[in-house]
Amino acid sequence: MSGINACCDLMVEIFERLPPKSIIRFRSISKYWHSRLATPEFIRNYRLRCSKNPPKLLIRSRCVISGGKYDYKDIYALHPGDQFDQLPLHIPGNRYLSIPKVEFPCSLLTILSRNQVSIVGSCNGILCLRVDDDDDISLWNLSIRRRVRVPSPHFISPLKSSMAAGFGFDPITDDYKIVAIDFDEHKTFVYSLKTESWSAVPSPSSRLLYMSISKSYFFNGILHWVVVPEDPHPSRFILTFNVSSHVFGRILFPEHWIVRQLTTINGCLALVSSEDRGSWKIRVMGEYGKTESWSLLFELKRDAFHWSAAFQRITNGDLLAYYKGTNSDLLVLYEASKEVHNPQTRLLTKLFEYKPNCSKLEMDMYVESLELVDKESATTCGKTVWACYDC
Repeated sequence: MSGINACCDLMVEIFERLPPKSIIRFRSISKYWHSRLATPEFIRNYRLRCSKNPPKLLIRSRCVISGGKYDYKDIYALHPGDQFDQLPLHIPGNRYLSIPKVEFPCSLLTILSRNQVSIVGSCNGILCLRVDDDDDISLWNLSIRRRVRVPSPHFISPLKSSMAAGFGFDPITDDYKIVAIDFDEHKTFVYSLKTESWSAVPSPSSRLLYMSISKSYFFNGILHWVVVPEDPHPSRFILTFNVSSHVFGRILFPEHWIVRQLTTINGCLALVSSEDRGSWKIRVMGEYGKTESWSLLFELKRDAFHWSAAFQRITNGDLLAYYKGTNSDLLVLYEASKEVHNPQTRLLTKLFEYKPNCSKLEMDMYVESLELVDKESATTCGKTVWACYDC
């Protein structure tokens, strides 16, 4: 019996090194492996192992359907984040077909309506998606195509522009949580995936306004939003929320910055701002929580980039950007280093050209996982498409 157990343990170690899709297939071998490969222990060990691998780059694009004047679909693609300097995505004749894409299925989306899917956040391979004009919130693991629908938070109207949402992971309770803040009503609620329920928590101590131009960002167990206080001379700052202790805090800016995006660079909190008309400025906080530790990393000519420009630093230090071309939008790569403040002096590589029917590009680093595979309420969700609407 001990020999059989040792053999099973060895196979488990082998399985932990396989990609998620392979593990899903191997779960069909027998009832034993179907159960063993979905235990909390295996999922946790797999998550820890995957966290040590180079993350992939997730790119979401919104594309008008061929033949449909106003209908569109959201397309998601995963790219090896450490290979952008080796193989440009835009290869003549290849038409971006070498990388499979996944279509997120939902009710018919139309440009004329405001019924659009937005990414609340991403953590450990799970995307939290929300339909803007609906109560529909979903947790979706793109790598294994599993989706859990979250019960509607009926106590907060989804139509209110004053509502902010965030998604993160609580390492203490090993639980995923969604945070919903109603700044008008001064109420805050937290959804727990473990209990599958919402609960009220204390709200920020002062009245705030939500700046929706920058979505929430999860970093080191803490959610971050850019907000502004309700006073005669408001100054933006970062509102923080610890998903373990449910305690709010704040990070101040030394000056009046119009922050468009929060991200991380070299393991530090970073931001993209546009406080003047001439440039985008990318800053990094050297010591977390210390206002004086903000420093300028990049400065990019603003009129060259999309008004809702998306920037992402990848594993080798280069900078990806959503570039506004003459006739179409481009995804470009700057070969930059952290010592260079103006990557426009560096080499620019065209990775992919999006047709005019493609819009609203978003980027984020993504780690594949098995999260949600053990959830009984999870359903299969996501269709792989090789031909893309934006090609």
